[in-house]
Amino acid sequence: MAMQPISPVSVAVKAHWRTGAPTVVSFEGISRKVTQVLALRREYGVFRADEGPRTLWEVETEDAALVLSFSRRTGAWSIQAFDDAWATLPFATGVPEMEQVLVHA
Repeated sequence: MAMQPISPVSVAVKAHWRTGAPTVVSFEGISRKVTQVLALRREYGVFRADEGPRTLWEVETEDAALVLSFSRRTGAWSIQAFDDAWATLPFATGVPEMEQVLVHA
């Protein structure tokens, strides 16, 4: 499935007390347990001044994959991208659909 980047959406995340890895993602009454951390990226020098350093977590939940961002300056979690399985959630309504591409034979 393809990851769809979106404008960041604030979410509540419960994280492991020692490692900081997300364990539960919640948004508007919808909670999903994180089953696997797929990737981790720490951005120390590549960030906007108002955001500060951030950590990107690519995680797999019970039914979808997400890219979560943790901003160290604000201490806020947000969803940066999600796969097609979460396309029906409220934050996904603003994502424009891809236009049809005609291929000539």
